[in-house]
Amino acid sequence: MERVDKRETPRSLPEWQRKIFVFSSLLTRYFPRAGARVLDLIFLPSLGSSLVVALSDHRKRKQARRLNAFRRFLIVPDSHIGDAIMSQSAATAIRDCFPEAEVDYVVNKTAFPLIEGNPEMTRVIPLFLGTPSVSAAETKVLRRLIEERRYDICLNFSPFLEFDTINSNGMQTIDFMTHTPIIIRNERKPAQINHFSYQQYAFTRDWLSLISRPAGADAFKGVRVTLSDSAIEIAGRFASESSLPHDRPVVFLNPDAACRFTLMPFDQQAGLLNRIARLKVSVLLGEGHSEGGIGLRLKEALPPALQSRIRIVPATLPLEAYAALIDLSDVYVSGDTGPLHVAAARKQARTKRFIFRNRTAVLSLFGATPGRMSGYDSVQQGYLPAYQDAPSRCYIAGSPCRNITCLNKMFKTCPRVRCFEQVDVEALVGWIDDHLALWPSPFPIGR
Repeated sequence: MERVDKRETPRSLPEWQRKIFVFSSLLTRYFPRAGARVLDLIFLPSLGSSLVVALSDHRKRKQARRLNAFRRFLIVPDSHIGDAIMSQSAATAIRDCFPEAEVDYVVNKTAFPLIEGNPEMTRVIPLFLGTPSVSAAETKVLRRLIEERRYDICLNFSPFLEFDTINSNGMQTIDFMTHTPIIIRNERKPAQINHFSYQQYAFTRDWLSLISRPAGADAFKGVRVTLSDSAIEIAGRFASESSLPHDRPVVFLNPDAACRFTLMPFDQQAGLLNRIARLKVSVLLGEGHSEGGIGLRLKEALPPALQSRIRIVPATLPLEAYAALIDLSDVYVSGDTGPLHVAAARKQARTKRFIFRNRTAVLSLFGATPGRMSGYDSVQQGYLPAYQDAPSRCYIAGSPCRNITCLNKMFKTCPRVRCFEQVDVEALVGWIDDHLALWPSPFPIGR
């Protein structure tokens, strides 16, 4: 799963952009509430203004008029697991407009097993290591791939890849960054679904519909992950060896996060775990990757009587098996990180020999990052529901300084994390308890 090396610096930015993030962090450090309001008043109306959106739309239409070949598509998501999962929506949009096209998808190597069976893709190519930057070696491989495959169009969802420097075949590049003004504008439009996965679908479909009429109406519900029989069997074996009782539901808590601004503080997570363990449930608890060993420390923080209800999911469990184990759970709880998007995705068996439940309720916990862009909610307006036959809920913690610049969390320099200053643990546990009050008899992954 996603690993974050705390010693690594974020990916490079132009100096003027870096200064903006340093300034915004300093401003909210000394004036948290007033500074946050000032930043939102500056950036939301300007970056998402009608004029900027209109200019973006004009550039899109101008570029679309130059496109004239549509046989081979290349999709390049950002390099992390969550991005690899979410950006699959672009392939769905391509199939809406060009059902016979070849579609290649370049992905994070760790996420590759979750995506390689996607029927909407011709080839899934494992390339990225998931580090905060795209390496020179990865760039070289991508350049060679473009030269060999001679793609007509590349859909670029990575903000740190400049295709002008690696494209030698005249391939047209459609850059998702041109869609940024619309995403910023949508933050002021509460009814508009602003999730990255949906917006990447809408962005791709809108582009291509300028050239080819889509086959049907927009019916996007979410993305999928496809799992091998061996991964499903590993998950089933782990559940059996963990002696999970069959007479109570399972709550799976992922205590990990991609960075410190999306990681709920330890004491609050310990309080949440304590309250969950007191319900009539079995608890699966991730051992931790980015925050190594956090699961074990959380378990040890519980009273001995409650520790017996906790099963640690080891960090060595393959991501595919982890995804299948999520499907055996009735509730999955996570911050904003890659496994959250795995949980929200529809599970499918690659060989069709197994049937997944797809009945996992997803509770996402948000600190710095905007909930509508990455979280899942089946009730709140403007959210994308998880692609499960169960409710989803996005909880946004109270923070005095949250603002639109927190979107790019990797570049914030706040010395003090205030993203989870107020967390209503009782409300979170109440949502879980209310959902499990309707808990049906579980059925396992099976033939």
